[in-house]
Amino acid sequence: MAVAVVASAAVGVQALSVAPAAQASDLGGPITRAEIIERAQYWVDHPPGPYNQKEWSPGPGGDRSYRRDCSGYVSMAWHINADPSTFTLPNFSHEIPRSELKPGDILNNITEHTFIFDQWLDGNGRFSYYSFGSTPVRHLTASMSDASLDGHPNGSYRAFRYNNVVDDVPAPPGDAGIAASASYRYGSQEHMFSRGVDGSLLHSYNTGESIESESYPGELVGEPVALVSGDVQHVFALLTGDRLGHWFWRPDDADPVFEVAATDIGGNPSGYAFGDQVHVLARGTDNRLRHIYWTPQNQDVVEESAPQELTGDPVAYVWHDQQHVFARTPDGQLGHWWWTPADNEPQYTTWGGQIAGNPAGYAFGDQQHVYARTPEGTLAHYYWTPQDGVTIEPLPQTLTGDPVAYVWNDQQHVFARTPDDQLGHWWWTPEDNEPHYVSWGGNLGANPTGFATPGQQNVYGRTTDGVLTHWYWTPDMAAPDIETWGQ
Repeated sequence: MAVAVVASAAVGVQALSVAPAAQASDLGGPITRAEIIERAQYWVDHPPGPYNQKEWSPGPGGDRSYRRDCSGYVSMAWHINADPSTFTLPNFSHEIPRSELKPGDILNNITEHTFIFDQWLDGNGRFSYYSFGSTPVRHLTASMSDASLDGHPNGSYRAFRYNNVVDDVPAPPGDAGIAASASYRYGSQEHMFSRGVDGSLLHSYNTGESIESESYPGELVGEPVALVSGDVQHVFALLTGDRLGHWFWRPDDADPVFEVAATDIGGNPSGYAFGDQVHVLARGTDNRLRHIYWTPQNQDVVEESAPQELTGDPVAYVWHDQQHVFARTPDGQLGHWWWTPADNEPQYTTWGGQIAGNPAGYAFGDQQHVYARTPEGTLAHYYWTPQDGVTIEPLPQTLTGDPVAYVWNDQQHVFARTPDDQLGHWWWTPEDNEPHYVSWGGNLGANPTGFATPGQQNVYGRTTDGVLTHWYWTPDMAAPDIETWGQ
């Protein structure tokens, strides 16, 4: 599926790592990786003119002009106040191993050519990059195993990192790369959706002063998923008759608009916002992956099916400019579908292992993380890095049902119902090789949902008596608090 390359993701906000820079750097000063990539893209979108080592063109903002060749292009992207050649670029940078390449680093052949590394595309050495070796400026892909890179021998390049580059701060919690759940924050309010005993859609929300609730007629037979795209709130759920229900609110709507978005749906949906598009993934009644999406250019719903079969419900999120979906396969492995901007059809592989439930997951910087319950009832942690590919980490604690997972600042958090009906909590900080684990207590009788804001973590779930409950924690609290939301 070919889609626009837009920096946005589940819950409708900026993507990790290569999102547009929030603030421009000073000429010759510190610069984030996101801004380097944004500046590199600028000459792709705004061609500077033909390749010419004796001509100069301005970068974004126009505070300086740069030579129209490969090293001038790097100088423009790095926002250097100088005109180094491939021979003198090492004076502004330091050499690194190729395995440590990150967005905005370069591969440099000091006598011939240089280009800007963009991102790893898989665990086998494929990557994308920006180059101005000839007209026009291009965004290309290659592999570290290729005999030549951008027209020059592979072995002639060395990897360098700009001395003034600054690693990007991870996206705010609950933002890009986090799979949609049944709850989200919209403005200053917290919203939670669930299925009523009569099949209605229940909407509970915290206005900041009180907990309010509303019920909308429906015929829900599954659990909803909710997300925000721009200023529009969306909820999707499986209805009777194998239909996919869609409720949405614009800012001025007092009540949601309802429509049947698709038919022949066999399970609970997952979804995300991708730029100005809304995407929903679900198992079809034929047990194949169904992909339903909307674009502003095409007001009608577009539907696609992948040939591979799945069992249970998928989880889906955005990683950089790619879309990723995971689900349990009929033989109990973790199946993985993904699209890059160049793909008309999804790619597919398995991450192996054995799982017994529906997965949860998110993207975290240049990593991808997925969690699921194993047949033994323990938590399995799958993660992918550009350097090592897929790793499966078994964790000893047991859980019941399916987990929910998200990123909070620079930490990774997972929650699930424990065998004694409490809320179990696993988390990692940047310094951790092993996860921490603690129980958040309470009474939990169903799968939890949750999200984080910069100052607070929020988890929701129903008790064994069916009461909607909210667990929350802020950095100044010694332990999480628990409040009843009713219904």
